[in-house]
Amino acid sequence: MTACRIARWALLLALGLAPGLAQAQAAWPAERPVRLIIAWPPGGTTDFVTRLYARKLGESFGQSFVVENRPGGGGSIAWRLVAGARPDGYTLLLSENSLATAPPLMPDLGLDVRADFTPIALLVDYPSVIAVPGALPARSLPELVAMAQRDPGALNFGSMGNGSSLHLYAETLLDAAGARMTHVPYRGAGPAFTDLVAGRIQMLLAAPPTVLGAVRAGTVRVVAIGTAGGRVSALPEVPTAKEAGVDFTLSYWYGLFGPKGLDLALVGRMLASVRKAHADPEVQARFAEQGGVPSGEDGAALGRLLATDLERWTALVQAKGITP
Repeated sequence: MTACRIARWALLLALGLAPGLAQAQAAWPAERPVRLIIAWPPGGTTDFVTRLYARKLGESFGQSFVVENRPGGGGSIAWRLVAGARPDGYTLLLSENSLATAPPLMPDLGLDVRADFTPIALLVDYPSVIAVPGALPARSLPELVAMAQRDPGALNFGSMGNGSSLHLYAETLLDAAGARMTHVPYRGAGPAFTDLVAGRIQMLLAAPPTVLGAVRAGTVRVVAIGTAGGRVSALPEVPTAKEAGVDFTLSYWYGLFGPKGLDLALVGRMLASVRKAHADPEVQARFAEQGGVPSGEDGAALGRLLATDLERWTALVQAKGITP
C-alpha cells in the first residue's frame, strides 16, 4: 500500500467513512445483546460485580448486557468460550484473580491468558476478608490462628477449587501465620459460603460482598481484613491482618476482557462507559457499602497486573506442589 493510499485510509477512518470496520464500530452494540461471561455460579462476588456493571453498561449503550454464568473446569469453560469468540464486542469476560491463579495448575488449559484476551478495563478492587462461622469461638485472627496451631489440619477452609484465588490466598495467610488447616474445594464462592454459614468449614477468604449480609445477620464473623491499605468503611470495627500481627495484604481485583483482536475503538468506548459508571453516585455508594474501591484503569494496566499475578502464583503453586 502506497503512502498516499495509507493517508487516504486514515482520513476515511477519521471521518467515519472507511468501509466495513468503521460502520461496525459505530453500530456496536445495536445489533444484539452483549454477553458478559463469568466463570462461577450465582451467589458470589463475581456475580454481584458482573450484574452491577451489566446494568450500568446497558444503560450507557442502550443495549442489554446479559450475564451468563458458565462454571466448571476451574474457570476454563468460561475462558475458552470468550477466547474462542469472534472479536466483535458481543462476547466479553468479567473475571477476578482466578484468571491468574488457575493457569499454573492447568498445563492443558488450551489458551494463553496473556495472549488470547484483550484487556479492556480494571474495574474494582476488594480487600480479602477472613471470615469464620458466627458460632466459632475464635473472635479474632490471633484466636483463629491459635485454634489452628493447637490441632493442625483439624479446621477446614473453603475455596472455589484447587489453585483458585481463595485457595492460594488462604495458603498465603496460613504460611504467614504459621498455621495449618485442611482445604475443602468447591465449584464457586457461593457454595463455599453456604457451608461456612452452616459451620461445615471454619474459614473462608472472600471479597466483602460475599459475606456482609451474613455478618449483619450474625451468622458469620469477619476476624480480619487483608489489604495493603487501612480499615474499610463497610467493616470499620474489623482490624487489618497486619494490625492483628499477620503480614497478609492481598486483595481481589476484577477486570473486563474481550477476545484477542478486539478493536481498540470498541475498547475505548467500553473503558469510557466503565469510567462513566464509576462517576455514578449509586455505583460509588454500592461499592463503599461493600468495601470495594472502583479503579477504571485501562487495559494496559490490567494486562500488567495479570502478568505480575501470574508470575507470583506460578511460583507459589510450584513451591507447594499444588495440583488440580
